[in-house]
Amino acid sequence: MHSYSKAALVLAVALAASGCRQPAPKDEQFKQAPVETPTRKPGLWTQTMSLDGADAIQSMKLCLDQASDAKIAWWGQQGVRGHCDKNEITKNPDGSWSFSSSCQVGGVRTVSTGRAVGNFEDSYQVTAETTTSGAPQPQMNGTRSVTIDAVWESECPPGMQPGDVEMPGGQRVNLLSIAGGKQ
Repeated sequence: MHSYSKAALVLAVALAASGCRQPAPKDEQFKQAPVETPTRKPGLWTQTMSLDGADAIQSMKLCLDQASDAKIAWWGQQGVRGHCDKNEITKNPDGSWSFSSSCQVGGVRTVSTGRAVGNFEDSYQVTAETTTSGAPQPQMNGTRSVTIDAVWESECPPGMQPGDVEMPGGQRVNLLSIAGGKQ
C-alpha cells in the first residue's frame, strides 16, 4: 500500500468512526446519567486495524496522555461535537461496552454501532459497523466493518506528542489537530 493510501485509509476510518463525545439532547423524561467509560493507560498503544474489503491489516502507534485520551475516545467518537442526533454508550453485564451514534457534518452522515472488550490497561478490542453516506469521495460511502485490537506497549517515545498517530513508514499525524482540538 502506498503511504498516501495508508494515510487515506486511517483518516477514512477515523472520519467514518467519528461521532461526538457528548450525549445528544433528549426529552427530560428520557435523560440518562452520563456513563463512566473506561480510560486507557497513558503511553504508547499499538492499534492493529482490519477493515472489511481491504487487503491489508493496518497497524499504527498512538501516543496518549490523560487529556488526549479524554478527547480521542476509544470508540472513535471525536471531532464533530454537537453534530450528533444519537450518541449512546452502555456497559453490558458481561463487562463489555456497546455504543451507537448517528452524526452529520456538512452533508456526510455516519451511523456507527459496535462493541468493545478488554481492560484498557494493557489491551482492548473494538468491533464496529459504520455506514457513511453523502461523502464527496464515493469510496468513503457504504457500510464497513472494522476491528481494532489495541495493546499498550510502553511510555511514549521522545518526540511523540499526545494524540500523535504513527503509521507504517513513519508518517505521523496528530488526531487532535485533525479534530480541531488543541495539542
